[in-house]
Amino acid sequence: EIRRELLKELAQKEYNEDKGPNGVLAHLSHASLVSADISILGDVLRSIGDVEILNVILHSPGGDGTVVEKFVNLCRAQCKKFRVIIPNEAKSAATLISLGADEIIMGPPSELGPIDAQIEVAAGGLRRYVSAQSFIDARNDLVKKYEQQKKNQEETGATAHMILTLDLPFISECEHLMDFGRDVARKFLGQYMFKNHSDKTSKIKKAVDYLSSVKRNKVHGRMIDGSTARTTLGLKVKILGKNDPFWKKIWEYYTRAELHLTRNGVVKLFETEHDMLMATSPST
Repeated sequence: EIRRELLKELAQKEYNEDKGPNGVLAHLSHASLVSADISILGDVLRSIGDVEILNVILHSPGGDGTVVEKFVNLCRAQCKKFRVIIPNEAKSAATLISLGADEIIMGPPSELGPIDAQIEVAAGGLRRYVSAQSFIDARNDLVKKYEQQKKNQEETGATAHMILTLDLPFISECEHLMDFGRDVARKFLGQYMFKNHSDKTSKIKKAVDYLSSVKRNKVHGRMIDGSTARTTLGLKVKILGKNDPFWKKIWEYYTRAELHLTRNGVVKLFETEHDMLMATSPST
């Protein structure tokens, strides 16, 4: 009940440019975004109805990038202005969702992340995720090494053998996945966040290159804070201080919701002031 009251307060005009009616939807997740989430999102959005401003409180590790466009389309169909509020982290596919907003609201602990696609692989008997770009770079490095050896008239047999053992269709799929993430980012930035900028082409390129660069970011979990998002990437980001009244309500809602998730084995929560749907872990 306290969480729902906080969501109601966050929809008040004083926090939404004196416009109304406004709505707030919270999506907190400890699991990957999947296509099944879309039906839940659509159902919860119905409890809000059409609004001037839709605020989505988003905390997510990311997930299936092919779900992102439908997620954003559903949200934007409900409002004239779409804002994403990040209390803690919106990584990977959740960063792409944020790029589909008109404005992003961030605070001291808020972070976006790189958008390079991740591939699940088995290594040493363990399942882990590796950037698709890493496989592309490994192929390119081998080809470059082969060409250099050939130019220097050095032995190329071992390098040629490694090139022949590469799974080329798999690497081609990695390239498609990386291109897909960039395409979605370009589309969203061009249609929404940078739509009124005279130099939007260069702004889009700068932001997308930064977000998709494995060489620059080093790891997929690299933190991109509000200041970097606003100044380096040029995104429309409103940064709230820890004592800002709006941020205090956001943070109180988030901590209460996070506590509910961890105590009750909930892995995903969709919540408005009118409705709540959640998914629990199989063992709960």
